[in-house]
Amino acid sequence: MVALLSEVQVLTSARFGVIGLLSFLYSFGVMAQLPPDINQLTPEAAYEKGELLRAQFKDKEARDYLQYAAEAGNVKAQYLYAMSLLTYHPTSRHKPIAKTYLIKAAQSDYRPAMFELYHREGLLSRDDQVEWKQRYLDALLESEKADSDEADFYLYQFYRQNERDEDTAEAYFDKALNAEQPLAMYEQAKNLQKGDGFYFFQSNRFAEMNEWLAKSASQGYIPAYRKLIQNYEAEGDYKNAYDWRVKLLQQGDLLSLASMGNILLGHSGEGYASFINKRLGLEYLNLYLKFAGTDRMAATYDKAKDNYDRAFKKLTEAEREQHEELMSSKLDSVQFVYSDRYFSH
Repeated sequence: MVALLSEVQVLTSARFGVIGLLSFLYSFGVMAQLPPDINQLTPEAAYEKGELLRAQFKDKEARDYLQYAAEAGNVKAQYLYAMSLLTYHPTSRHKPIAKTYLIKAAQSDYRPAMFELYHREGLLSRDDQVEWKQRYLDALLESEKADSDEADFYLYQFYRQNERDEDTAEAYFDKALNAEQPLAMYEQAKNLQKGDGFYFFQSNRFAEMNEWLAKSASQGYIPAYRKLIQNYEAEGDYKNAYDWRVKLLQQGDLLSLASMGNILLGHSGEGYASFINKRLGLEYLNLYLKFAGTDRMAATYDKAKDNYDRAFKKLTEAEREQHEELMSSKLDSVQFVYSDRYFSH
């Protein structure tokens, strides 16, 4: 194997000293506001809390927990803290800190960190990107030997996007698809939508595309739910679209609380008019406002709050008391989150 990262090898000790100081100075300014429970948490517990907060659009609060866990050596926290620095209000001072934590996670064989190091422009030199690209591929091949369907799919992506090796890519894709790997099934649906294959009736193409999406969704792949909803709405089939919205909500999807609340209160057009249930819609919006922060998706929060406030004002005193009682009984049962590419659960 090619020697690991000449730039990193030569400058590791010097960089870690400088970056450690930068990280300390960055955290020192907010030390007075650190959560009171943070020193009582294990690194794993701090990571899990930070990941949850970030997935609820509470990025500022999440960073305290992620940084604490990252400094304690939690590999997933090192990766997620780095990605938070690079994606949520990034600044020039964040970049070297993020790079350091990505390198730490990658050196612990955490594949998502390897991917970012070779794939994200401007973090490393071109030579070092090439080295991490090879290490990423080696890690995928090692995982594939253990019969990992997920590795098969990522190998398909790697060879298609980086090597332009369609034959090898398709071989890995077919293997992942035959194993009904959820990302592969989702990819197959997208390929059909783009025109792959011949269908005499386009309705057959649409039906097969949605079958693949439903199979992917059945394994908990959230983007498949969202795509199914989008497809049925585009076809004007709001009954199926609503059914999939309910299923997505049952998966604990945070944004579904806002969208379902707005639909049930009558704020989503004629297609969903038959599903209006203002009492239930009010409950969903209240849950969204309790779970969601405003560090991201602030416009969604503001819309939900405005619709909630206007609907709440129309309730009688008895209805308001009943509403509050229902909410307090539901808050302990589930944690709603927004699953993006950085969310690991």
